[in-house]
Amino acid sequence: MPVYHRPDDSRPVRPAPSRPKAPLWRKMLSFVGVPVLFAALTAGVLYLAAIPTVGPYVGLARYMFSKEEESQPANLYEELANSIENATTVPYSELVYPTKGDQYGQITIEGTSVDAPLYYGDSTRELNRGVATYADSTGAGIPGESKTVLLAGHNNTFFNGLQDVEEGSLIHIDTHYGSYVYRVTEMKVADYQDATTYDFTRTDENLILYTCYPFDALGFTPQRYFVYAEYVSGPMIDKSK
Repeated sequence: MPVYHRPDDSRPVRPAPSRPKAPLWRKMLSFVGVPVLFAALTAGVLYLAAIPTVGPYVGLARYMFSKEEESQPANLYEELANSIENATTVPYSELVYPTKGDQYGQITIEGTSVDAPLYYGDSTRELNRGVATYADSTGAGIPGESKTVLLAGHNNTFFNGLQDVEEGSLIHIDTHYGSYVYRVTEMKVADYQDATTYDFTRTDENLILYTCYPFDALGFTPQRYFVYAEYVSGPMIDKSK
């Protein structure tokens, strides 16, 4: 390497060594990788933000179009409905009590578009298939148990017709063990965390329907639309027999 002398200094000065150039592949990786990483992060954020909105539709699509075979719950309504007799009571010992996932009835409401299959359990699977029955409390029951029957449905599908319910409207629930009629007494909007909207300590037959509110909302909403109804007719389940 040549040695240079400053004009005013007798000490030799060596030029600073030049930095080696970055390989071409590293430059290309930096040029392509940064935008790809940014796009991936953006897509992830958008996906997480969209889950509450598209979740119900994705679940419904998976159920309708999935080709995977899975164990199907029982359809008690179709299997046993023909054996129903007009009785005032149903012996508990003879009742085929539904398990989670079973379809055990059909619900219709006069003057509305509500006409849907009734399932036991209220997981995403049941809600995507029809109207779901709350089944995680000893205080909640099925029609005829002299308890609070709590039913849920999506506001944009099976329970969209709740917006047309009026006081006095009749609700018909046909099950595999009997047919029931309830009369609407009240409708109201409440927060989804409001525990006063239901009472699982009651020992009289009563029905509560609820869905997300407003009816045209997509995804999670903090409000629920409740419909309350009193018992009119239907066989009661006799647990002493």
